[in-house]
Amino acid sequence: VDHFNQEVFSQGWTAWWRSEQYDYDQRKQHERFLPLLDAGTQPLNVITDQCHRRGMKFIAGFRINDGHAYQAREQGLDIAEFIATNPELQLRDFPEGEHYTRTEPLDFSFEEVRQFTLGVVKEVASEFNIDGVELCFRDCGYFPYTVARERTGLMTELVQNIRSNLKERGRKSGRKLVVGARVHATIEECNSLGLDIERWIRDGLLDYVSP
Repeated sequence: VDHFNQEVFSQGWTAWWRSEQYDYDQRKQHERFLPLLDAGTQPLNVITDQCHRRGMKFIAGFRINDGHAYQAREQGLDIAEFIATNPELQLRDFPEGEHYTRTEPLDFSFEEVRQFTLGVVKEVASEFNIDGVELCFRDCGYFPYTVARERTGLMTELVQNIRSNLKERGRKSGRKLVVGARVHATIEECNSLGLDIERWIRDGLLDYVSP
């Protein structure tokens, strides 16, 4: 193994690290890190250091929407403050199906949502010794499904901004920071969700793609 990927952001929450700008994941399984965090140790620093000691690159993963809000609800918790206090930014226009009744994702049509996501990637890239990021597009909605194909440019702009930021960080540190994406299995599925994966590859925005 020469690359290790750990997701550090999902459902509007940070995991493996605590931020002044973003909420830490409240779900029960993330409580195990609270003693470390309260003592001033960011677990993300521990895992990046251990990877580098073993000659491995560390990739920080970011879920670009996440359908697990129901887990928090089932545990008697609220969802991330940014999502809970901005209901007008939540995605509402879904296809039919039970899956969509359990999720509370954001609508990337809004600039505020794209800046919220860009901000957390920039924060991790600036504060931790990561070797790159993976953008995880594993979920089933980013734009209203009836207009998703028309809004691909908005998500492409976000990916371009992330690429530019990591390129600048890498220039300052004298090393290349990679950008990868985990996407749905086919080009058509990606297009239907507003993800122009063909352009991202063609324009060199990604170093790798994981279908």
